[in-house]
Amino acid sequence: MIVNTRGVVIKQTKFSDSGVIVKIFTEQYGMQSFFVRGLKSRKSKSKAAMFQPLSILDLVINFSDKKSLQTIKDIDLAYSYKSIPDNMVKRSVLFFIVELLYKCLKDEVKNKELFDWINGSLVWLDIANEGYANFHLLFMMQLTKFLGFYPSKLSMMEISIFDLQDGQFTNTIPLHGNYLSGDEVNNIMSIYSKSFEDATSIKFNRENRMQVLENLIKYYNFHIPSMGGFKSLEILSVILD
Repeated sequence: MIVNTRGVVIKQTKFSDSGVIVKIFTEQYGMQSFFVRGLKSRKSKSKAAMFQPLSILDLVINFSDKKSLQTIKDIDLAYSYKSIPDNMVKRSVLFFIVELLYKCLKDEVKNKELFDWINGSLVWLDIANEGYANFHLLFMMQLTKFLGFYPSKLSMMEISIFDLQDGQFTNTIPLHGNYLSGDEVNNIMSIYSKSFEDATSIKFNRENRMQVLENLIKYYNFHIPSMGGFKSLEILSVILD
């Protein structure tokens, strides 16, 4: 069945001397794997560039739900990044985002709302002139809404605890011991319910930013136990001031 769909490239893996397997989160079918020939040849530089992680594509695919590997009939960029390729901070943040999405969306089925949000988030990062050093933190917090473990909070409650295991802001210390308190909670609350447009109002230094990131990763690990660590953390710790 020939279908038009948008897609966001998540990962590519060498399959043979003649081709690679590209995992793409598609608008129509969720996460799908595609066999693509010739990306490693010298004549295919422009084609290879389209399959870089987090490229946003317009695809014409030959789809079959009986196959584990789909094929691409035609391809074009749905959005061409303008600032990200030349901005070291944005590129470093993007490395982290693609690693996060690969860990979270491995078996994701069709979810147009999630796809549209990811697409819009990446475009925001590309056009943003300021506040983008906090993009990955806001992205992680907002992504939990789609993954099913967005933290709960009683609006009238005085917050002193973030319960990592049960996913809630509270003022009661849980018996299990998996919680944050003090400044760690205050910093997490600084990004809770914030939009990307609020990013410039979040005043984090390097230590605050890394602390929030590490605590969000702890939170994710409670709810996605297979997640593990992130190779891109070291890059972020050096690049982000």
